Amino acid sequence: MLNWLLPKKKVQTGQIFQSIEMTIIYPPALDWNLLFQRPQQLMTAFSKIKGVRAIFINQETYRKQERPIEKLSEDLFLVKQGINYDHLVKGKKVLWFSSPAQYDYSDAKDFDFRVFDYLDNSADEFAVWKDYIPRCFNRADLISTTAKIMYEAHKHDGKPIFMCPNGADYDHFEKAQTVLPRPSDFPKVDEGQYIVGFHGAMASWVDYSLITDIADLGYHVVLIGNNALYQKRIVHPNITCLPHKDYRVLPAYIAQFDVCIVPFKLTEMIRGCDPIKYYEYLAAGKPVLTTRMDEIINKYSQVTYFIDRYNCGKMLAKAIRENDHHKMAARTQVARDNSWDGRARDAIKMINQVMGE
Repeated sequence: MLNWLLPKKKVQTGQIFQSIEMTIIYPPALDWNLLFQRPQQLMTAFSKIKGVRAIFINQETYRKQERPIEKLSEDLFLVKQGINYDHLVKGKKVLWFSSPAQYDYSDAKDFDFRVFDYLDNSADEFAVWKDYIPRCFNRADLISTTAKIMYEAHKHDGKPIFMCPNGADYDHFEKAQTVLPRPSDFPKVDEGQYIVGFHGAMASWVDYSLITDIADLGYHVVLIGNNALYQKRIVHPNITCLPHKDYRVLPAYIAQFDVCIVPFKLTEMIRGCDPIKYYEYLAAGKPVLTTRMDEIINKYSQVTYFIDRYNCGKMLAKAIRENDHHKMAARTQVARDNSWDGRARDAIKMINQVMGE
């Protein structure tokens, strides 16, 4: 086994993990306010670690920033593109990039260390990135991967690599475990009709035929996520398509769901998918039904119901029938065990280990 895959040392102060002093920069690729996904979650979690500061360069495609630099917390900053942020940097300057096109964001000399966060298998919808992946690996000092298929493909390439799956902000989505007021645009359904919910990108990898099959069975399906990048409209009396919702209000919508689904097509790209929404649904305490994605089958079969077009009726009924306090406790424990704070600590430990050599 390669030596960088083994734990070597931990920097501890009492019970609080403390890192080598560093500032992690996420280069412009996303709008901080559009979809609060892995980059935003990790940068937030990094900033909570003693010794670590995080700076997110905001692309502002969705919402304009009011000020050139916004201080979101003591060590988390949102910076407009083109604004000098040198005065914010403390300690080692670390580039954390996840979009393959970011590999040439800055000359290597501008950073003390570079991490490529390899998020999606470069196939199907993401095949366009395939030629960029070797350039990202060449530029990076450390590789993070979200799924086993990418890790296994590159673990012997000669670069330090580690698994850093997705996770959930448990405290945020825990709110959906209780009865919350129904949002004004949430559909009213017939008495006794169960609600099947999904939030996320209305993208090509979502199996809309499966969703329609579920609606045909009499369940009301609520899809949340239409935005400027992804649009889908399905005309069906049992399907409601809602626009993208701000991350802050998502728990109020998920609280209305009886069950949650991750209905992704089983493509080569999805073999490398570790869906964030899956962990968020678990944190909300909801029964979760997914298609047979490798990452979920291999790790979380005990808290997941697997569906396809042939068994969806049977599995939905089973998930609703079996839902109880014990099932909910098992789901929420998995969510607690997969927190973004834990993912960030693991990543910073790896950066400390490799950069410190």
